[in-house]
Amino acid sequence: MSLSLTYFDFDASRGLECRLALKAAGLDFEDVRLQRDQWAAMKPTTPFGGLPILRDGDWTLTQCNAILGYIGRTRGLHPTDPREAAQHEALLQSVEDLRNKIPGGQGLSDEAKKAAREEFAAGWLSQWASTVQGAIKGPFVAGDALNVVDIKLFVILRSFLSGTYDHIPASLFDAWPRLPALHAAVAAHPAVAAYFASR
Repeated sequence: MSLSLTYFDFDASRGLECRLALKAAGLDFEDVRLQRDQWAAMKPTTPFGGLPILRDGDWTLTQCNAILGYIGRTRGLHPTDPREAAQHEALLQSVEDLRNKIPGGQGLSDEAKKAAREEFAAGWLSQWASTVQGAIKGPFVAGDALNVVDIKLFVILRSFLSGTYDHIPASLFDAWPRLPALHAAVAAHPAVAAYFASR
C-alpha cells in the first residue's frame, strides 16, 4: 500500500480529521501511529516539523488543511465552484484559529484558567459559533453533501461536546443548534460511523 497517513496514536485533532476524510473518500491507506518517543526522533526530519504527513509513494504532503483540501478536491469532497471552495477553506482555517486561541492551563492557577476559558467562551468562541452557524445550510455546510470542511468541524465540535475543555460546557452550543446538528450528521455518515465502530 503506497498511501499512508502519519500522526500520533490517538483519535483527535488534525490526525483524526485526515483519517476520517480518507475513509469518507473511500481510500485505503496505512494508518501510521506514532508514540511520543518515536516522534521526538522523527521530528527533525519532517517538513515543517509537524504532523500529520500524507505520503503517496515518494510524494509527501503536510499541513492538515492542505491534506484535507487535496483529498476533497480529488475525491469529490470539496466544492468545485471557486467562491464556494474559498468559503469552505476559510472555515477550515477558522478551526485552526480556534485551536490556537483556546486558553491553556500551563502556568495558570485553576481559578485563572477557569476565568480565561469562561471569558473565551462568552467572547471569541461564541462569535465563531455564530459565524459558522450562518455558513451551514444543513445538515452539512453545503446542504446534503458531506465535504471535508464538515469533517474538520465535526472533530473540533466533538472535543467541545465531549467535555475535553473544562470550563467550556457543551451546552454553550445550544444557542447555535446547527453546530450540534452538523456534528450528529457527520457522526451518522456511514464511513465515519464505521471508523469509530472499528476502534
